Amino acid sequence: MTSDTRISTLENVVDGGFCVGCGACAFSAGTGMNINKYGEYIPDIEELNEKDQKTLEKAEFVCPSLNPSYNEDVLATKFLANENSNKSEYIGYYENVYGGFVKEADYRSRGTSGGFGTWIGAALFQKGMIDGVIHVKENKRKNSLDPFFKYGISTTLDEIQNGARTKYHVIELSEILNLIKEKPGKYLLIGVPCMIKAVRRVQLTDQFVKDSIKYTLSLVCGHLKSINWTLSLAWGKGIEPKDATKFKYRTKGEGISARAYVFTAYSDTQEIAEDSAKIIGGKFNQGALMLEACNYCDDVVGETADITVGDAWLPQFEIDAQGTNMLIVRNQEINQLLKQSIKEDRVNLVNLTENDAKYAQAGGFRQRREGLSYRLSKMDKQNKLRPEKRVLANSHVLSELRKIIYTMREGVTSVSRESFVKALEKNDYSIYNKRLKVYLKKLRFLEIASSAPRIISKKIATLRLKNKR
Repeated sequence: MTSDTRISTLENVVDGGFCVGCGACAFSAGTGMNINKYGEYIPDIEELNEKDQKTLEKAEFVCPSLNPSYNEDVLATKFLANENSNKSEYIGYYENVYGGFVKEADYRSRGTSGGFGTWIGAALFQKGMIDGVIHVKENKRKNSLDPFFKYGISTTLDEIQNGARTKYHVIELSEILNLIKEKPGKYLLIGVPCMIKAVRRVQLTDQFVKDSIKYTLSLVCGHLKSINWTLSLAWGKGIEPKDATKFKYRTKGEGISARAYVFTAYSDTQEIAEDSAKIIGGKFNQGALMLEACNYCDDVVGETADITVGDAWLPQFEIDAQGTNMLIVRNQEINQLLKQSIKEDRVNLVNLTENDAKYAQAGGFRQRREGLSYRLSKMDKQNKLRPEKRVLANSHVLSELRKIIYTMREGVTSVSRESFVKALEKNDYSIYNKRLKVYLKKLRFLEIASSAPRIISKKIATLRLKNKR
């Protein structure tokens, strides 16, 4: 990579497909965000370019795809590091790593996994450590490309608890960051890694936001899904995009394993549940209808957040269909809250290691380390503009088969994005269904060939644990 091929402007970010739609630039510049035909947020570049140079520089500073001198390592050092912190190449600074679930009330049954994504905010609120939680709430849709969810503020325990469950859906920050200026207080903000990174940069430039967002919670992130992905799942079960009203991404129930992603789609007249794996493009990690920018992210676990919450995909937990969380704690106050809650028998937590965290998200780290290394090297060979990342091009040795797989995964993203737009234009779901089905069959064959030894080893480990019990 040379200085000539490093992206340096917001226009480069949007044109190159490196925009995550976080809205930090729009907030900093006082401009707007739009939703494009792919169901993704992008900033209004024309409006940004009308701003003075100082404002534009501020907007560019907060963009998570620009300014590598303020990467995750640097931001974590500024906001999180202390003399007791451990440092990991994979999970960043941390105080403790835990695995477990919430015992009190119904947080676990209402949540996606072990219940901690909601419980953390509720516990901080009950202790008087925050005045509310900034998290994702349901949005009333009026048009076919309207978002199903947006950021909102919850300032009562009931509101916080009603925000349970993960939403695999694009979100932008500018609207909510403007709103907290009208509702001063101390908040916990919940988001995915790139959102937390953007907020940290905003906090370096805006004292009010720094004071208002007291804590940040990152969800472990595979990648961001567009609004179109949600529409594709509903459409695959017969609810047309214009009729889709609400959506729930993961459902718990008897006979549903912790790994199953059973969604429920709603229209005014229908409520349909289905395993997303049975819908074309529905298996999350296949990468259908994801943001192109996610192919250039190297943060799996939200290294700049005070605490990270994700699924504990570990053999000792997988037999529990109710779900188990992995927590990576970087804030001493939150760590103390968790330790006290263990003593009070409000939560069930066991200590995990950095290696456990890596294992639990092994697929994500492969994608964001060796996969990213290869994608960057391809960009450099073509002399294309791209972001500078902590992962270096060609820093991992890959077999030819793995290279083909990573190339085809990028293809899933581009093929799905374009074919779904055509399906919307023609009002014909089969355009998307047929085109993507062929591509995914080829990819699946190659992935099985590549991952068979690893899958067999993992299944043996799980069986051994079951036999011990």
